[in-house]
Amino acid sequence: MKDVARRALLLDYYGDLLTDKQRDVFEWYYQLDLSLGEISEVANVSRNAVHDLVSRTEKKLERYEAALGLISDAERQRGTRDRLAQGFRQWLKSYGSELPGEAAEGLCALIKQIAGE
Repeated sequence: MKDVARRALLLDYYGDLLTDKQRDVFEWYYQLDLSLGEISEVANVSRNAVHDLVSRTEKKLERYEAALGLISDAERQRGTRDRLAQGFRQWLKSYGSELPGEAAEGLCALIKQIAGE
């Protein structure tokens, strides 16, 4: 997973466990792409303090993920759901012609819902 996407997921899943300042600075740096200097002016702290806060916050978010595994679980569930949906599509290709049209359409709609499409 790309670093930017990973950080966004970490913040989505665990951001509420951070202090307001940690969350704000992390968002400003990674999501709004503000420089350390820009953040230091807004937060009225040194650039080094901003750098340290961003670094510590990222480590903290990674520790939360290591302990709780919510992102890993979601990715695993998504993979399982996708495999099941693909298997069912294959089954439908093989046996779908034996189903009444409405039933086949209903099953296709359910597959799309399950797969998150």
